[in-house]
Amino acid sequence: MPQQEFIRVTGARDNNLRDISVDIPKRQLTVFVGLSGSGKSSLVFDTIAAESQRLVNETYPGFVQGFMPQTARPDVDRLEGLTAAIVVGQEALAANARSTFGTATDITGMLRVLFSRIAEPNAGGPAACSFNVPSVSAQGAIQVEKAGGEEGSHPLPAHRRHVPGLQRHRPGH
Repeated sequence: MPQQEFIRVTGARDNNLRDISVDIPKRQLTVFVGLSGSGKSSLVFDTIAAESQRLVNETYPGFVQGFMPQTARPDVDRLEGLTAAIVVGQEALAANARSTFGTATDITGMLRVLFSRIAEPNAGGPAACSFNVPSVSAQGAIQVEKAGGEEGSHPLPAHRRHVPGLQRHRPGH
C-alpha cells in the first residue's frame, strides 16, 4: 500500500463545518488560523484528531477498550491518510512559568528528531566553528567569569588565538 502524502478530509460537517474538504500535507508543520467561529477547532479536534484517536483505540483489545472513552465517528464523508495524532487541548496549562509549548507538551523531543532528519543547515559560512568540519578543531578551553562570580568553561576553537578578557587553559596544564 503506497504511503499517502496528505491527510484528506472530504465533506466534514461537525459543528460549524459545512461540507468542508481539505488536503493537509504530511511531514510538515501545519497551522490553522482564522476568525473565531470559523471551524478551526471543529476541523482539527472534532474531526481529524477524534477519528485518529478512535482508530488508535480500536487497535486495543476489547478488555482495554472498555476502560477508554468511547467516541462516535465524526460527521464526515471520507478521511484518508490518518496516522496517530498528538492532540494538545486549548485549555490553559498548569505548567511552570518558564515552560514553553514544547516542554509543557513533551513535543520538543519529537520535533528535535523531525528537524534533525529534514533540516538543511544554514547557520554561518565556512568560518563558523563546527566540530563536524575537519578543517576546524578545538584546543583547550576558555575560562568564563559570569556576573555574580560564577565560573564556567567553554571549548576554545583553534582559529581563535586571542579572546579579550578571557584566560586560555589547555587540558593537562
